[in-house]
Amino acid sequence: MTFFEAIISGIVQGVTEFLPVSSSGHLVILHRLIGLKEPQLVFDIFLHVGTLAAVFIVFWQDIVDIFVSKRRTGLYIALGTLVTGIYVLIFGKSIEVGFAKPGLVGMMLIITGIWLILGRFIRFSTGPITGFKAIIIGLAQAIATLPGISRSGVTISTGLFLGMSPEAAARFSFLLSIPAIIGAFLLKVRGADMTGVGVNYFIGFVISCIVGVLSLKLLLKALHRDRLHFFGVYCIVAGLFVWIVL
Repeated sequence: MTFFEAIISGIVQGVTEFLPVSSSGHLVILHRLIGLKEPQLVFDIFLHVGTLAAVFIVFWQDIVDIFVSKRRTGLYIALGTLVTGIYVLIFGKSIEVGFAKPGLVGMMLIITGIWLILGRFIRFSTGPITGFKAIIIGLAQAIATLPGISRSGVTISTGLFLGMSPEAAARFSFLLSIPAIIGAFLLKVRGADMTGVGVNYFIGFVISCIVGVLSLKLLLKALHRDRLHFFGVYCIVAGLFVWIVL
């Protein structure tokens, strides 16, 4: 991983982690385009932790409130995280194989695009978050471990399906990402070969954090203006590109 590759990867991760276009899918595409044949799993984890730091920066007040005045929200996050964790424990090995298959990434990007567009029009329920909704959103987050499925996109869209407001769905989505990213980091680091970790990994971390903060604020504005489904069109086009070119 060169200095240039680390910077580009950090930018791509920071932009795509929060904009609903699949950071994992775009990293697979980027690494294939720049000639990295093998999945860069450890480096990608550093990038994801960088965007995790961005969540703490933007949502620090919401995180504090979970432990002070909104403990029920914390219970819902724990419930959604449990669903995600069970899914990963069962299917984790199969998920990793997908990172080496650009064709699968393209198909999953198309699915993400359809999911986002449907989130603009379909409502199965009304009202704020509940335990049942937390379970369904946690399952959506679990499915998003597949490369090409946008975690933010499918969790926010699923929240919209269930009648949550765009702002509430986004906040719950990103708070739910915190234990998921921490868990993934600990799981991967425990069994990973860290001998190749160098300064460029930390450069990628910093870049992804800075760009992530900017992207997260942009997404919140897009949600406020009801423009989330526009990203769905992009995902479908990107998925078709991957299928045809890669």
